[in-house]
Amino acid sequence: MDQVWFTSRLSEAITNDEIKFDDTPNIATDIVSGHLEIQNLVGNMEGVLTNTDVENREKGMIFFTKVLKELPKTLLSEMQLQFISKFYIDRLKDNHRIIPAVIEGYLALVAMKNYKIQWISEFFTVLFKEVSCQSQVRQDRHNIYNILYQVMKKDIEYVKSLGPDFVYGVISSIEGERDPRNLMFLFSILPTFIKNVPLGHLVEEMFEVIACYFPVDFHPTSEDPTAVTRNDLANALYPCLCATGEFGEPCMLLLIEKLESSLRVAKLDAYKLLAASCKIFNAQVYFPFLKRLWSTIHTDVMQKTDDEMRMGALDALSSLIVVQATQANTGQEFENFLKGIIITMQREIAEATTLGHFTHATKVLITASNATKESCIIITKIMVPAGIAYTEYRVTDKLQMASLEFLADLYGIVKNWDVLDSIGDHIYEIPGLCLKAVSLTQKDFQIVGLKTLLKVKDLLKSDLVLPFVEILVSFIQHSRDDDVLKLSIKTINVIARKYPEMIMDYVVRGKFDVNNLTEDKATLQKRARLLSNLASIDDFTKVILEEMLKMIVTNDEDACQVVEALSESILDKQLYPENKVVEIESDHGLIDKVINWLYTEQDLHNRVSEDGFILVNRLVANLPADKQKDVVDRHTQRAIAKCAECANYFYLIEALYGSLRQGVSGSYTKGIVRLSTTLALNVDDEKVRYSAASLLAQMLNKADFGEPFEVVYEMLNSKLEMEEGVSDRLLMLYAWVTKALVMRGSVMYTEWFQKITQFMNNPKHSKDVANAVKLIMSDSTHILTASQHCRVSPVYKQRVFVEFFKFSQSIEELDATVKEDYYLAWAYILEQTPRSAFIGELDKIARIIIDSVIYNNKHLLIIMIELLIHLVDIKNASVVDSMQSLLPRLTALAQYEGSMDVRIMSLRFLAHVANTYPTSVILPYKQDMLIGLAPALDDKKRLVRDVAVKARTRWFMVGAPGEAKEN
Repeated sequence: MDQVWFTSRLSEAITNDEIKFDDTPNIATDIVSGHLEIQNLVGNMEGVLTNTDVENREKGMIFFTKVLKELPKTLLSEMQLQFISKFYIDRLKDNHRIIPAVIEGYLALVAMKNYKIQWISEFFTVLFKEVSCQSQVRQDRHNIYNILYQVMKKDIEYVKSLGPDFVYGVISSIEGERDPRNLMFLFSILPTFIKNVPLGHLVEEMFEVIACYFPVDFHPTSEDPTAVTRNDLANALYPCLCATGEFGEPCMLLLIEKLESSLRVAKLDAYKLLAASCKIFNAQVYFPFLKRLWSTIHTDVMQKTDDEMRMGALDALSSLIVVQATQANTGQEFENFLKGIIITMQREIAEATTLGHFTHATKVLITASNATKESCIIITKIMVPAGIAYTEYRVTDKLQMASLEFLADLYGIVKNWDVLDSIGDHIYEIPGLCLKAVSLTQKDFQIVGLKTLLKVKDLLKSDLVLPFVEILVSFIQHSRDDDVLKLSIKTINVIARKYPEMIMDYVVRGKFDVNNLTEDKATLQKRARLLSNLASIDDFTKVILEEMLKMIVTNDEDACQVVEALSESILDKQLYPENKVVEIESDHGLIDKVINWLYTEQDLHNRVSEDGFILVNRLVANLPADKQKDVVDRHTQRAIAKCAECANYFYLIEALYGSLRQGVSGSYTKGIVRLSTTLALNVDDEKVRYSAASLLAQMLNKADFGEPFEVVYEMLNSKLEMEEGVSDRLLMLYAWVTKALVMRGSVMYTEWFQKITQFMNNPKHSKDVANAVKLIMSDSTHILTASQHCRVSPVYKQRVFVEFFKFSQSIEELDATVKEDYYLAWAYILEQTPRSAFIGELDKIARIIIDSVIYNNKHLLIIMIELLIHLVDIKNASVVDSMQSLLPRLTALAQYEGSMDVRIMSLRFLAHVANTYPTSVILPYKQDMLIGLAPALDDKKRLVRDVAVKARTRWFMVGAPGEAKEN
């Protein structure tokens, strides 16, 4: 039997609701297959489409539109589409109830492949005449805007030809739109429309329609999680207001009006619009307004309190200078504009009595000179001599130092624009000012002078090298301040790269004669630090290292200081990149010499021996794989034998094997696995146990996939299976294995993690479980890191979180004595897990966080209260539900004696609650909070008192007239 849509009964079926809209896909299928022609469908629907009853005609149009939307975009021919287009255009003159289906249908029609763009003219003519866009519901208005967007995509050239009546119709359609989603869509398409379609005499009307939204005054409802924000709308609006040069003058007038207003959001938005406009408008647009713009910018950059406003003004100034620089060679406006800025800021600098005032003024000049090459030349030509002269004034020490830093910043900009030759010779006086600064006795001057010299090192001329080095050598020999010492060494290194012969003669073979390194034992360590630093420079490497290594080889009594200096310097990858370390090892055999020296050391626990192990580790880490294998094979047998005599020699094994590249397997790998496992479980020295367990983890992590990994894994697994019972040592070793496996991305980690968590409900081992979890989640600077060639999965912490969450959901009931350790384990996991990872289980996690703060464990409390603050920030409902118990508990913790951090975090949480939640929610707790917070005002620690004042003041304002919060 034929379906009803093949017959003239279709109209009656639609009218009587005998056919459902769910049948439209079947109708579309019949049309696609050729069983039904769309003209026949329209004929069968004639009765309902031309019915005298509006409701029935509405049903017919909705039904036909739904069928049309189901059809493939390439199916209908041009003739069919023309027929349907005329039909829809005619329907625009029908009752207002029909219009939504007509607009929706025509949107589908426009998207068809064979639709002719010329038909759109008649559609828009009738639409603008018969339909008031703003009288339609939100979705229908969006469909109208979308039709405009689709035709612009299809043929923008034809849209250009539609004339002023079309433009007027568009303006009339969008005027008065208030829905934020529609506005976002409009603001996304209007720049294209305005740039391409001639506006003619309607320029002002178009601008006014858009300008009425500036500045955006809109705030989304908290119930809408995907709401358009005010910033979204504002950022989308800026390109509309400056979409064409024809908007130049009205846009400037709007900007001036808003910049001179007292409304903060208007000023901020105006600065952003000014910056955006500079990418579109030409320089001439701004000429009549430059003085007023600069006057406003000047006021806002010099105010003291609003950093956001200051940054907005500086960004706008930079953009304004960029566009003005395009006319630098065609008139005086650009230069006059810059000179006006310079004169104003020179006056501000001269009148500055505080560091803040001086910094704000110089920041303007830095921003302006950094904007373009032209502005850099003009400003630095004037300000470098002025800045040098300023240092001669009798101003405060802080201003003197700030002026030196200002000059260094100016030089940095000159260097960036590569215009040193255009600035003049005054700029070469800056190193001399640095020399004066470092010659003073105040530490602050010395540090600023050295830091400035490092920035302007290319300006240093040879006549100042020796005076500088004299002072720097004196600092190294006599200064007790580590900051000054480090900067002095770094500065000599920089000078040595520019003037190597002078530093070689005066320092390496002079003041710090490398051939008599131990002559002055009082300053040996400092001199060794300097020389090991200089050894990173190719011209110095051989001379310095040969003498240093003599001390190590002969086991000089001061060799330990040389090892310490070399270890510190070679750890600095900027000084000693990988290729430099490989070169040193190849030329000087440093590893063998240091290892032989370590064998002579009596105390392998002291700091000097530790430096030796670190040095070996760093050197091995940089070698290529084949050389690494040679090194470990050469030294392992003796190291294992020495380890049998004294377990502390295992540190040497860790230094050799811990930094091997992935896949490097020495001849003694199996023996090292057995030895490491034995020491990790049985030796009493905690440091050796840690070293052994961490080496096992690194070997397991780096073993090549396949047989090499299986060998290490099976050896370790079989060794641990032989252990009877459980101990804290075994659980920690399980943790290392888990960490190694999860970081390499192996799913086998779950088995080992379960071996740990199975003891969570055991009061004897619950704390060990928490410590094991902490080890798995914590980061280390030198174990299982990329610098040690380990595999580091970017999501390994999320995977541990998921596994522990599964475990927490599987346990039926926890023993009361282990709950604190259980929550502590959760704290260690949540602290390290990205917040986005637990958003899917946020309510359950929130419950865990809230329940945990009843315990008096300071580590637990610090982590969990921080997470509570996060829950408040995102307005999690669980916090509101638990407010009655949370507020008293956190108020009590504001007096927690065991930790100042807990007190501060608790007070921050209470202040966040008052700031975030609606007054109606928290007002019932106000009086109790004011009473409960009072004792914290007298806390013995100033930092706690400061936070307490803010928290109590905020609670005092809850419900008060003028409270700056909704609800």
